[in-house]
Amino acid sequence: MRLEKSIVIQRPVETVFAFITEMQNVPRWTPACEIRQTGEGPIGIGSRFVQLVDVLGQKFEITTEITAYDPPEVFALKTISGPFPLENIFTLAPDEGGTLVTAVGEGEPGSVLKLAKPLMAAMVKNQVESQLRQLKRLLEEEES
Repeated sequence: MRLEKSIVIQRPVETVFAFITEMQNVPRWTPACEIRQTGEGPIGIGSRFVQLVDVLGQKFEITTEITAYDPPEVFALKTISGPFPLENIFTLAPDEGGTLVTAVGEGEPGSVLKLAKPLMAAMVKNQVESQLRQLKRLLEEEES
């Protein structure tokens, strides 16, 4: 299953990149309830995080690893443990005084959820759209 969604945020690319890669901001715009880095030092490729996420009212612990980190243009991470494999890639580009943020998610539901794949696709699409709208709202309101 692959999903791609974009939104324009009226903030500079550097500001948007800094916000989405600051892990303490993640619970403000995603289903992550809690997040903590498992290692020390600045984040970059190979950094890992344990997250407690809420998906459809169910809480899951997942571990993610940063797979791409190219400020201020690309940030990607993948699930390395948890109920379903997922890779998220965020690309950022200047767009008429703001930033075009494109989120691409790729993954397959686990064997238990395979039967619900069409329903899951619709729910994931709605969730990604909601997350991008929340990200936009947070960034545009914080700077005003």
